[in-house]
Amino acid sequence: MGWEFEQAGKFGSERAADDYVRRNNLDPRDVQITRKGEEVELNIRRSALDRRGLRDSHEGRRDGWN
Repeated sequence: MGWEFEQAGKFGSERAADDYVRRNNLDPRDVQITRKGEEVELNIRRSALDRRGLRDSHEGRRDGWN
């Protein structure tokens, strides 16, 4: 059985993606951070999204949720 993940956006670095995860108190087991060339992609497990309102100040993020 696989988990379903939702794309949360692209960041300029792993550090920026990790900062976003920490700001939103996400469990590290609920996220995937993957380098894709010059960018880093952050995916969050869908079940983790269902129970929280994520704070988003766009710091370090290049796209994703508005």
